[in-house]
Amino acid sequence: MTAEAQPKNHIHFHNLDVLRFIAAFMVVIVHGYSAILGWEGLPEPLRRDLSNVYYTDDNLNQLGLFLKNLIQNFDLGVEFFFLISGFLITYLMLSEIQLVGKLNIPKFYMRRLLRIWPLYFFIIAITPFIVHWTNAPEPHYWWNVFFVNNYIAIKENLHEPGLAHLWSICVEEHFYLIWPLLIYVIPTRKLPVLFASIIVLSVASRWYYFYNNQDWLIHTQLNTLCRMDTLAIGSWIAWIAIYKPFEVRTSGWIRGMVYIVLLLLLCFDNSHQTDSFFLVAFKRLVYTAFFSFLLLNYLFNPGAWFNFKRKNFLHYLGKISFGIYMYHNILFGILFQKILLNNQILGFWIFWIIYISIVLGLSILSYELFEKHILKLKDRFAVVRTNR
Repeated sequence: MTAEAQPKNHIHFHNLDVLRFIAAFMVVIVHGYSAILGWEGLPEPLRRDLSNVYYTDDNLNQLGLFLKNLIQNFDLGVEFFFLISGFLITYLMLSEIQLVGKLNIPKFYMRRLLRIWPLYFFIIAITPFIVHWTNAPEPHYWWNVFFVNNYIAIKENLHEPGLAHLWSICVEEHFYLIWPLLIYVIPTRKLPVLFASIIVLSVASRWYYFYNNQDWLIHTQLNTLCRMDTLAIGSWIAWIAIYKPFEVRTSGWIRGMVYIVLLLLLCFDNSHQTDSFFLVAFKRLVYTAFFSFLLLNYLFNPGAWFNFKRKNFLHYLGKISFGIYMYHNILFGILFQKILLNNQILGFWIFWIIYISIVLGLSILSYELFEKHILKLKDRFAVVRTNR
């Protein structure tokens, strides 16, 4: 395997932090784009009718249509996040089994709790103050406290204001709840059967809701069963990396073609098409295949382009990527009402400068003053250590 030479109880993939940042930042971009166009309307370079600022498809010129399609596909960053999470969590669990012979489930839960819960519940705790300050609608706090944000969104067919993005955290928490139990009881040689079964179950769930539920669209987007396949694919990659060690030695031509095809798909394909069962059930898996190639190439190919082996600012942004994801969506009310409107600040590009600066600045402060100290506690429960 081409992972760096290191003791088995200490695992670190240099480029994983960079990939995490890319996944998080894709989501930041797509939410910011929707927010500014909904608030301020279309900037002139994107309008077909220069006198009309309203954001509608028929008012988008060719550049506007291109950007809309490209940026809306950036919500696939969540898919990339699921793939990375499934890979890393399963890789660590299987490494622990290799190292000590069994998985310590209580320690696993403590590590996940210390990684996710402090910032997650901090976001929920400050939301009432933000809601009061900005006169925003009240979200369903208890559904978020019990990690079922995705199911209240399904129930009401409406994303939670301010906390809408927590649905993906809830899906991951459901995964973390059951996954170590399954890994513990199923022999490692039979785990591919589990991975394949989860993938089939997830596709079958999308099939069921597509044909049997009038709210099939939001179910296939947010229902935990419908979103487990990408996590299982990441887990399968981890199993192969542990038990069937390999190196990725694809030629530059093949890598270049894969990257070009992925870029073209992001630019010109609509990943949200729901015209048929095939598109609903399988289209995300096509993108997951491309993301899997990226994951394999940047973790197991020493000759990968832009192979950041030395630590740089991108690695640091990967370390704070959880904060970037958690903070970005709760800022819009404050940003628009208290900063831009109060100070009469207008402009498409000015918004992006202020928005990105606040998201990154707040995430850095959160990591340095809050998260980093809790992560040190997490190390006490680590059997296989990773670089934070």
